[in-house]
Amino acid sequence: MITAERSARVSLVLKSLPPFPLVAAKVADLLASELSSFDAVAETLNTDAALAAEVLRLANSPLVSVRYNVTNVTQALGLLGSRRVVTLIMTLSLSKMMKRAGKSEAMRRLWRHNLACALAARHLAEISRTDSNQAYYAGLFHDIGRLGLISQNSAIYDKAIQNGEDIDEMEQRLFGVSHTEAGAWVVEKWKLPKAFVEVALEHHHPSKDASDLTLLVCLACQTADRLGFSLMPVQGDFELGPTDEIGFAIALAINQLETEYGI
Repeated sequence: MITAERSARVSLVLKSLPPFPLVAAKVADLLASELSSFDAVAETLNTDAALAAEVLRLANSPLVSVRYNVTNVTQALGLLGSRRVVTLIMTLSLSKMMKRAGKSEAMRRLWRHNLACALAARHLAEISRTDSNQAYYAGLFHDIGRLGLISQNSAIYDKAIQNGEDIDEMEQRLFGVSHTEAGAWVVEKWKLPKAFVEVALEHHHPSKDASDLTLLVCLACQTADRLGFSLMPVQGDFELGPTDEIGFAIALAINQLETEYGI
């Protein structure tokens, strides 16, 4: 766990980081409950006009290809299914928050890395027959600390990428904290699942008693890097081929999200 002293340091560095949208978190909780109804989810979602509009947009988009016009959120939920809706909401909510920091090469590269990690984590979870939704969210938020740090000073990250600098060393020098410590703090601040704290802290170097979720995200993170979705070029001889089935599926999904939603 992150110490109180380091937590205070991260709090100072990321003091301008906005809170995670409460509606998105509440909808995710409702959809995770077997007792929730589509009406309850729709009622909550309708309190955020932007998110409700995005759900309707997806329901009426060529990606879904329905033969009639979907006009309300309850209808969209029934058509799309809870998994697709909550994945869209969580992804869009995080994407919009990061866009507020402005465009930068570092933000674009890391955002694509997070998406690739989330998609790889979901694929690995399906293979191992574990909770694929939880795996997706853990992958999506695993590098939230670095995304937060980039939002504070994107220009220095862009320069570091251009010059091939050691990003971890640069973060310690500039901010006095690591992106993994920052990630653990953000997970707690946003009241995301507690399991994500360990994922944020240990996704590069899992401890011997790390959870299965952390180990899975660690592998997914490495997979994303080796597929080319990385902040910096990956060193080493191992490389997945361009026709790799997982890589093709991940690249296709990311391209669809970028085309349809500008993510």
